[in-house]
Formats: sequence, structure tokens, C-alpha cells
Amino acid sequence: MPNLEGSARLRALTRARVIGSAALGVVAQFAVDTPASYLGARDEVTVIGSTYVGVLLVTSALACFLIPRHSAGAGSLIALILAGNVGVFVPALISDPVVAGLVVVWSLVLLVRQFLPAPVEAPAGPRAEGDAMEGWLGRSGGATRHLALVTLALMVAVVGYRLSDRLLAQGVCLLLGWGTLLGALPFLRLRWRAGRRAVILLLAPVGGSLLAAAASPAAMLGLLGIGVAALLGLILAQQRTTLEIARGFVESPSRLIVVSFAATSLIGTVLLTFPAAAALPGAVSPLDALFTATSATCVTGLIVLDTPRDFSLFGQVVILGLIQVGGLGMMTLSTFAALLLGGRLGLRGERALTEMLELQTGPTAYRVTRFIVLSTLAVEAAGAIGLTLGYFAGGLPTGEAIWRGVFHSISSFCNAGFSLQSDSLVMFREAPVTLLLHALLIVLGGLGFVVLAGIGGRLVPGARRKRPLPVQARTVLLVSTVLLLAGTAAYAVLEWQRTLGGLSVADKLSNALFHSVTLRTAGFNSVDFGSLHAATSLLMILFMFIGAAPGSTAGGIKVTTAAVLLAAIRSTMRPGQPTTLFAREVPAAIVTRSLAIAAISLAVVGGGLFLLLLFESQPFLPLLFEATSAFGTVGLSLGATAELGPAGKLTIIAIMFIGRTGPLTLALLLGTGTARRASVHYPETRLMVG
Repeated sequence: MPNLEGSARLRALTRARVIGSAALGVVAQFAVDTPASYLGARDEVTVIGSTYVGVLLVTSALACFLIPRHSAGAGSLIALILAGNVGVFVPALISDPVVAGLVVVWSLVLLVRQFLPAPVEAPAGPRAEGDAMEGWLGRSGGATRHLALVTLALMVAVVGYRLSDRLLAQGVCLLLGWGTLLGALPFLRLRWRAGRRAVILLLAPVGGSLLAAAASPAAMLGLLGIGVAALLGLILAQQRTTLEIARGFVESPSRLIVVSFAATSLIGTVLLTFPAAAALPGAVSPLDALFTATSATCVTGLIVLDTPRDFSLFGQVVILGLIQVGGLGMMTLSTFAALLLGGRLGLRGERALTEMLELQTGPTAYRVTRFIVLSTLAVEAAGAIGLTLGYFAGGLPTGEAIWRGVFHSISSFCNAGFSLQSDSLVMFREAPVTLLLHALLIVLGGLGFVVLAGIGGRLVPGARRKRPLPVQARTVLLVSTVLLLAGTAAYAVLEWQRTLGGLSVADKLSNALFHSVTLRTAGFNSVDFGSLHAATSLLMILFMFIGAAPGSTAGGIKVTTAAVLLAAIRSTMRPGQPTTLFAREVPAAIVTRSLAIAAISLAVVGGGLFLLLLFESQPFLPLLFEATSAFGTVGLSLGATAELGPAGKLTIIAIMFIGRTGPLTLALLLGTGTARRASVHYPETRLMVG
């Protein structure tokens, strides 16, 4: 048994564990669903349950009182509380393994720590001895962190999953939330005095929680939970372990990309499984929520549920948030937030951002980061105004028109393809202005932020307009234009009397242009794809595989990769000539990287297609179309996605994730290691190829 008198830090942490265990036991007693047991059905108050709550509260209060005065007595009471939680909820595992299992596991972990305490982590950073911040973190940091975690877990259960509507359960969450925030006031005050203005972020959710108190208890607790989560993030940022982990991610951008997108998808999955996210009674299944969250985060647009019909307004807001975060990228958003708050990334962070944005210097990366976020918000706002007018002209009420305008503007610019109409944009097939406005937003999002920055810099008054655009910008613009015109002509010729039949010549051309834009990146459709010609489907597969520009919101192998490969083929036909683009030699390493990207991408699509053919009974062409659409994060479908089984859904999820994070990025993540100089050189050989 640890000596509770020896350390103020240990006493505070032990008290926090007692309070957290008591709160968990009280709420779980209401939330556990055991109709044939002594705790009763969910939200039922039994005599045994109420007696258990009373004994738990009294014992916990006595233990907290004894912690600084009588270590032996307090330790025995704490062990009794934790063992009591285990004993009470073990029989409930039969009827409700999720809730009861979480309580049992949590109590067992704390019981082990009670008898075998781990050393508490010291705060990180080069602080002077006796520093006030270090003192607070040493005394109360671990306890506050523990209470914040318990608070978030209980709020997710009570508010998110609606495990209990009892006033006592909501009151426990409220008291824990405010107690955690009030206990952290010294920490927040010290950060403010140190010039860390990030504490302002807490004001919005906490203030919103107060305003929502009278209207909706669930909204009040939800906003309070966001504030507690922000506080937890600020505390974790001071811990040595957190900084070491962050340093490892910063030094490996590929790992950072993969982990950030995976974490965002998982958070979105949890939010979409909340009953409030479903339009119909009940909740979305975890697999469908994971599919939708991954599709939104990877800005793909493939769906297994109808977004306007199966998701509530809350669910649609979550999807839109995932699209925005996935489109901009976690690194860009966090960097911009640091800039707004007057912070810096440091040398490693600048190097990571420079590599991610494929720039030359850190300061340039900062300028492009500002441009990315500000230009994105400006373009999306302008697009939302234009699309709102289009929806309003289509007969929708003002509020609905505004919401759909905002949603589709963000979905278009981020090349996501999610729509609030079950038939995508078919309602605009004879409204060329609105249709082409969608296309313009898609093109701007697919050009890439570096290209947009180069073009925007030349449009600024006083800029050096005679200076040519970088080769990457010229390559992107040229290849994108060629693909756009070629796709428009091919789609118009192949589908003139099929999916475009019945439209005027002007509408046929506008729809052909729109689909030439959307088939490479976005995934919207304005005609029924059920009658597409097989040749059109094959052509669309090729365009989806190519994708748009690097550094954009789109997927695929990217137009620059395709351009380098074509240039390499041309140079191969001219022995002795290097690979060139716009009178500039392309390094051999770039050619090799392009070949690797194309090869890995083909392997991903081929492997995904093999699994789909193995698990699904649908025809070859629709499954190839879905696999390529998932890899290119396009979102167009021939109807196969809606018919997928669990194994097929998991396969498409994996393809979408790999397509968004990048085949080469994933290869670097799996193959990281220290490069070694070859100690043995082998004689060359010649092979016959082709």
C-alpha cells in the first residue's frame, strides 16, 4: 500500500481516482441494462442499486477525508471501493458486457495501481526550480488529467450514447466537469501570464454551455465536455511523454499524416454512432459509421447510407466537419492555429510542414499555410453564397437553402462528393450556372494550394508578373486543362444519346464539362449513371486513377506523376536524352518516385479488386469502378457500394484510407529505418525486357 502522506502529488491523484471511481459507479448503476438482475433495466432504480449508490458516496467521501490524515485507513477504503465496483458489476457482464465490462476493467486497473503505484511523470520543459507552473503540474497535473478523462468518458456515455436520462447521472457529469475546470484555474492563469493565449479557446465552449443550460441539458453538457477536452489537451501538451511522442511524429511526416487521418476517422466514427447523429430511431451501426467517417475524412464521397435521409442535422454537421478537416489536413489546421495564437512550430515542425507542402523553406511554408486557410474560407464563403442563391431559386426555404449552400460549397471545394440530395446534383442538370459553380469550386480545390498560391501571388497588385510560374504549377495547369477538355469531349461523344439524352445542346455540353471535372476528384453526378456505356466507365476509371494535383484536396496518383511518367517514356524513346518538363530536367529520383507511386497504386487497386471479387458476387466492372473510385477518393459509384457486405465495406475503407494518405507515404511509414551504405557492390548485368 503506498504511503499517502509522503507526496502531495500522490494524495491529489489518489483523491481524483476515488472521485472518478465513485462517479463511474453511480452513473454505471443507472446505465447498465440488466432487466433480470438486481440492478434492473437501464434507468431503473432498484433498492439494491440505490443502496449501492448511497454506500459508494459515503465511503468515497470518507476516503477523501482520510487521505491526508490517515493513510492506512484511506488506503483500505479505496481498495474497498474499487473491489466493490468489481463485485457489483461482474454479474452484469452477462446482460450488458459493454458498460459493466468498462467499469470492471477500469476498477481493476486502478486497484492494481493502488497497490503497485507507477511513478508520476514530471512536467516537461526547461523550467527553473520552484517555477509556479512546474509546481502546479507536479501537485495537481495528474489528478486534473485523471478527472478530465473520467468526465469525458461519462459525458460520452450519458450525452452521446444516451445511456441514462436520470437527473443524478447528468448532475454527476455537470459537477465533475465544472469541478475539473475550476480546479485547473491556477494552471490557466499561469499560462495566460506566460503569454500562452490558447486558454481563450476554453471560453467559447464553456460560455456556450452556460447559455445552453436552460434550453437543453444535453447541449449544455456537450459543450462543457468540449471545454474539458480542450483543457485536457493543454495539460497533455506540458507532459514530457506527449512532447516526446510529438517530436517523433514531427520528425516523420509520413507517420504524422497517417496517424492524424486515422485519429480523425476514429473520432468521427464515435460521433456518428451517437443516437443523435441518426435521423431514424436507434443509432448507426459502428461499421457504417466507420465507413462514412473514413469516406468524409478522406474526402471520398462513397456512401453506404443516404446522407440526407439516414443522418440528422447533427450527423450532417459531423460529416461536414470531417470533410473540412480532411480537406485541409490536420497539419495545416494545427499550424494555422499556432500562428493565430502567436506560437511557433520550431525547426522540426517547419521542416515537417515544408516536406508535407513540398516547399523549399520554413517561412514559405508559414506563408502558404496562411494562404491555404484564408483562401479556403474565402472561396468556400463565396461559393456558399452562390449555391445558396441556386437552391433558393430551386424553391427551397431560406434556412434550408443556406444550409445546403454551405454544405455543398465545402463538399465541392474539398472534392468530397457528399450531397444533401439523395440523387446528388441531378436537380441541377438543367441549371448550368449552379452546375458550373460546383465545377469551379471542384477545380479550385483540385489544383493544389501551392499552385493557387503561385497564381494568387501573380494577381496581387505590384507583384512581379513577368516572373514565370514554377514548373509544378505549369505542369498542373497544362495537364489539368488537357484532361478537362479530353474528358468533356469523350463524355459528350459517348453519352450524347444515353445519360445526356433529352437535354438541350447547351445542357449536354455543361453536363459533359461538369462530369469531366467531377470524375477525377469530386464524385458528384448530375445524371443517372445506371445507363453509362461500358467504354465511358472504363474511361472514367482511368481519369479517377490519375486524380488531380499534389497538395490538393483530391486523390489519385496526381497529374504531376502522370506527366513525369509520360516525359520519362518520351526520354526513353530518345536514347541519351534526360527526362524534361518545360525545358527543365527532372531528377532521376523524381522519376523513380513516380514509378513507385504508380506501381504501388496499381497494386492497391488490384489487391482491393481481388478482395472485392472474393467477398462480393457483383460483376467485375462495377467492383473495379468502386475500387478505383475509392483509391482516387472520388466517390462516384455504379451502385456497388450500397450492396457491399461487411468484408466488402472494410475493403473499401482500407482502399479509401490508403488512397488519401498516399501509397508512397504508407510505404515510407512501413519501411522507415536508417539508410545504410551498401558494403558490397555487385557487377552489373543486362536483362531483356519487354
